[in-house]
Amino acid sequence: MTQSISPLDDTLIRFDAAAALLANREPYATPDAMLEMLVRAAWHGDFNPPCQYEDNDYDHSQRDDPENWLRIPIEAPPATLTEGQLRLRPRPFEYFEGSCETLLSVVYCMRLLPGDQSAWDDLLKHGDGKMYLHGKQDALTALVRLPLSTYSEAGRAYLAGLYIPRRMLQTWLDQRSSRFKRLFGDNPAANDHPLSEPANDRQGHAAQTKRGRPALGAWPAIASWALELNESDPDMPRKELAGRLYERALEEFDMADVPNETTILRRLAGMLDDREPPMRGDA
Repeated sequence: MTQSISPLDDTLIRFDAAAALLANREPYATPDAMLEMLVRAAWHGDFNPPCQYEDNDYDHSQRDDPENWLRIPIEAPPATLTEGQLRLRPRPFEYFEGSCETLLSVVYCMRLLPGDQSAWDDLLKHGDGKMYLHGKQDALTALVRLPLSTYSEAGRAYLAGLYIPRRMLQTWLDQRSSRFKRLFGDNPAANDHPLSEPANDRQGHAAQTKRGRPALGAWPAIASWALELNESDPDMPRKELAGRLYERALEEFDMADVPNETTILRRLAGMLDDREPPMRGDA
């Protein structure tokens, strides 16, 4: 448990900040779409801590590792608050390590689940008279299939404020795609500020694309390859050319040094017209 998490923390990142970075690397996705992907994964249990029986974690070393747990904002225990603080609405929050079941319990108690709350009451509390959260598996299965747009504004804001260990998120991404290699990992050689930039907010993400930043390392090579490929096949569609340049750059450079495919496509005219390609501030 911790009372707060700094936006400069180098091991954790907020869901909305992670979504913004992912969308920056994937030209056909939006931050909201990426946030929905992370929320669905959380409900699915993808970010749950290791199970000692399934993962042979008999000494609990993996389960006890704080980098294997989501950080979920929960109202501070009443016993830790003063009489005046107990009357506050909302009450002070603290961050606790938790699983998808923890998250379900908290979001349910805060009345932030999407749609008709009475239906969630029937499923989770009353139903056939069994104990609290008796229908949790049915609830989690349903939540995986509900889009983010079905939540209230408060519900979306709460889920966007979840924190996830960067290492955990990177491992999860690497199991699904090679497009986000080292995006959240510790790779000082690829970036002078690999973890602390951007900060855990949308302003940090926007600041990365301002002009005046140093050139991404792959731009000179991309410009050279573009001329070579265009000379060998001048009829190649620009979109296909941009895709080949992007894939080749990923093979030879760290992802942090590679502009996205849409940016390459947008700049091809300048490269192929023998003008100096713009290499500053394009991500």
